[in-house]
Amino acid sequence: MPTEKRSRKRAARDAKKAELERRRRQRATVRRVITVVVVAGIAVGLYVLIGSGKSTKSAQNVANAAAAAAGCASDPHTTLHKPHWSTPPAMTIDKARTYRATVKTDAGSFVITFDAAHTPIAVNNFVFLAQHEFFNCVVFHRVIPGFMDQTGDPTGTGTGGPGYSFADELPPPASPQYPVGAVAMANSGKNTNGSQFFVVTGNQAASLPPNYSLFGRVTSGLAVANKINADGNANPAANGVPPRVIHRILQVTIALS
Repeated sequence: MPTEKRSRKRAARDAKKAELERRRRQRATVRRVITVVVVAGIAVGLYVLIGSGKSTKSAQNVANAAAAAAGCASDPHTTLHKPHWSTPPAMTIDKARTYRATVKTDAGSFVITFDAAHTPIAVNNFVFLAQHEFFNCVVFHRVIPGFMDQTGDPTGTGTGGPGYSFADELPPPASPQYPVGAVAMANSGKNTNGSQFFVVTGNQAASLPPNYSLFGRVTSGLAVANKINADGNANPAANGVPPRVIHRILQVTIALS
């Protein structure tokens, strides 16, 4: 009997050891699996991050090459030396005629048809600046996907302009106020228009108040504006934060009929 009792105790101890070893191996296996998953996740994240970085860099190189081929500096951060005026341009356009601007960018071209009858000051200003090559090589400094592409600032900071400002020509309330394709003056308050303007590319602009002179619309090449928009910065509050890929206006030509 004592021998049988000892055997049972020994068997119990062996079973307990076996169970403890089984649990140890199970925990080790779980740790290995977790480690593999974490390492794989980090690797995938790095691959995506590096791949995205390479893709962005490649897209920027393509944009820079197109700009350089058009006579702009290869670096979009290069300081531009544009003329300044102390007063807005004299009225020279014919409000009864239709003015169009072909805006050539490093991503392609789009055409703006202007509303000279209702916004003659803004249209006259745009035509004047285009004829003086003011927009050439200017970057799209503020681009918000699903909202708009903003440009026209020769400093690329959002604070530059032609040296003067002119009065608002605000649209009547409408819904949507600024539909996709609309072209309006950017401003920093009442009657502070200068050279900066934006192209609406998404429905986010529908909620804007009628505080911006709506002087034209994109009638051809909206896909180009959308392409520029896709390379923007997704944070609407990121004033001063450049787009992922910086695109530029290469040339603006005016036609009328």
